[in-house]
Amino acid sequence: MSTSLRARLVRSLLVVLLPVWVAMAAWTYWSVVEEVDEIYDQQLMEVALPLLPQSVAALHESLDAMPIDQPDGEGVDLAVLAWSPQGALLYRSPMAPPLLFAERPRDPAGLRMANTVVLNGHGWRVWWFEQPQMGRWLAVLKPMTERNELARALALGLGLPTLATVLLLTPVVRWVVRRGLRPLHQLGQQIARRRAADLASVSEAGQPSETVPLVQEINALMTRLARTFATERRFTADASHELRTPLAACRAQIEVARGAEEAAVREAALANAMLALDRATRLTDELLALARLDHDTEAPLSATPGWRDELDLAALVQDRMGAVAVAALARGLELSLEAAAGVPRVAGHPEWIAMAVDNLLSNALKYTPSGGAVRVAVEPTEAGVAVVVHDTGPGVRPEDLPKLGDRFDRLGARGEGAGLGLSIVRQVAARHGGRLLFALDDGLRATLILPQRAPAVTRP
Repeated sequence: MSTSLRARLVRSLLVVLLPVWVAMAAWTYWSVVEEVDEIYDQQLMEVALPLLPQSVAALHESLDAMPIDQPDGEGVDLAVLAWSPQGALLYRSPMAPPLLFAERPRDPAGLRMANTVVLNGHGWRVWWFEQPQMGRWLAVLKPMTERNELARALALGLGLPTLATVLLLTPVVRWVVRRGLRPLHQLGQQIARRRAADLASVSEAGQPSETVPLVQEINALMTRLARTFATERRFTADASHELRTPLAACRAQIEVARGAEEAAVREAALANAMLALDRATRLTDELLALARLDHDTEAPLSATPGWRDELDLAALVQDRMGAVAVAALARGLELSLEAAAGVPRVAGHPEWIAMAVDNLLSNALKYTPSGGAVRVAVEPTEAGVAVVVHDTGPGVRPEDLPKLGDRFDRLGARGEGAGLGLSIVRQVAARHGGRLLFALDDGLRATLILPQRAPAVTRP
């Protein structure tokens, strides 16, 4: 199930912002409470300092006259307890909590420092004073009621704005994210409104910098699709034209055979029909071979059925030459092979490479006149291993060399064939990451170069 990018961005922003808001609120609350405690302690100290020099009788007179409420009431201000150094209780102000002498700080550094205690379920802030000159310990206490109420008020005052900010900021974040993603939405609508055959580039004008790479990749894909579709249309048109010729010839010869009264004429017409069918069959096989080579060019070569990482190219070429040796001798052609010592093995598809070698040999034998020679060499090069097929035929015009290997282009040559043989060789070279080169040298020299290690994926 797909997830909205907008929802993911909103959730991500809130997940990041909420902890930040909570942490800021907690830190602010802690800082304010610390300040309140300091003020609270300062007030307690200011109240306690006048009582320190007073005797027990004076404490009785000063504190007993003060109006004292219950500890949980709002009127409680102060409580004082005095002990002898031995722990005997000397004085306890009205409504003072049951603070024990044993709870006094044992560390001298803890004297004249406030700490918080809980007595009878109520919190008290306590200051301890050791008065050796007066022979007593004095504890001055103040209830935490006011401080706790102030802390709660602060927490509520900080929490409610934070909660309101979260509630108000959520739709704001959604609106900002929606507005930020609007160019992407508009880009999607622009592509969605296109017709299936419209492969024009998408305009980069007005696009934010973040979506420009996406637009560029879409345009690159459109260019590849346009080129592929153009190639396929031309391929289909040329293939239908090339297939129509042998099929029409076959039909014409069959009609001649059906109307022939003489057996010799009928047999000749049927023989010509078989030749036309053979040509259509060869053309179909070549078209299927090109289709296989064009298919799934994004898949790893190592996953192609039949692929081999170690292939003896010299042995493969020798085997393919053996298949055409009889036909070459019958035409009076000299066929030779020269394989250099130590030719490295290559990675490749034996069936594809054999098909490429067959087409190079077939092309050389077809255009070499009787008494000529076809010389084949397998030799290492800086780019890998080269298979060189050199014939002593008429060659081609120099300006036609770049056109060799174009599909259905026979450069005006007559005879059998549809101009697909060298196209297959070029496609095999491209699928292996290699090259197909041509040169004029007392005939035509075709060089198929294959790397020792083909790339993982090739895009002919």
